[in-house]
Amino acid sequence: MISKLAQRINNPAGNSTVALAIFLTSSIYAPPALAQESLAERVWSNSTELGWVFTYGNATTNSFNLRNVFEYAWVDADLNLEFGILRADSGDDRFALSTEEAFEIIEPPVEPDTDRVYAKARYLRNVSDRFFWYGRVDVERDQPAGITFRLAPAGGAGNNWETPENIELRTGYGVGYSAGEMTFDGSNNYFGYQLFYEFDMKVNDNTDFDSSMTFDGSIMSMSNYRFHWANGIGVAINDRIALKASLRLVYRNDPALEEIDLESPSGAVLGNVIVSKKKLDAGFTTSLVINF
Repeated sequence: MISKLAQRINNPAGNSTVALAIFLTSSIYAPPALAQESLAERVWSNSTELGWVFTYGNATTNSFNLRNVFEYAWVDADLNLEFGILRADSGDDRFALSTEEAFEIIEPPVEPDTDRVYAKARYLRNVSDRFFWYGRVDVERDQPAGITFRLAPAGGAGNNWETPENIELRTGYGVGYSAGEMTFDGSNNYFGYQLFYEFDMKVNDNTDFDSSMTFDGSIMSMSNYRFHWANGIGVAINDRIALKASLRLVYRNDPALEEIDLESPSGAVLGNVIVSKKKLDAGFTTSLVINF
């Protein structure tokens, strides 16, 4: 994605309508210093990933995932806006109610098993070919992980590494603040640190591989850390459409708590107990990618 932006900076589009739209948008939203820059020095791109699976009959499931990444670049800076949704719903097994002679078949309603929504915004400024500074804000809701809401502003610096032409590698190091509301635990606020890398490789003319990881944690509790690791490989069908397979891993060393039923061997509910949620969440998705 980064290399595509650089190529388009050197070859600006000649369409007057697009140029006018960019000019009006930048005049409203860009800082004064940026608004004065030449349109020839700017470029934008947008990539949308969409996946959906639906089944009905003896099994009812509905799975939907959406990820959109918008990038706006200047000669020495870029703005990245990203949001995503991952939702999976399923229905429990049906059952009969009443007696064997006269019963009613009950179809349980379809309920969400996974519900994750997130948004990210990052502004990055290159000080030199090898050094940059950045500021970012992350917002998320992850119900299965016990996160009702989380807001995490952060800022720092990093390096652009010298690599072969088909590879791009960037690393960053920063500090920030996390303000969260957990489903069972309540508030979870702390000052923390942040480390990340971004890796992009052009495998061949039609295939791209990307990998990124963000590692963050609390400076007040060294056991409270987590990482988000995402990997994807995309195969282009044409200039605008591609197919992509992605693997996402999220590890939380200090996961949220939850309350579950305590049952006897016979299945009778005896009460409730409080336990930790699992530390690792993994997700594999296949998507149709539309590039603008």
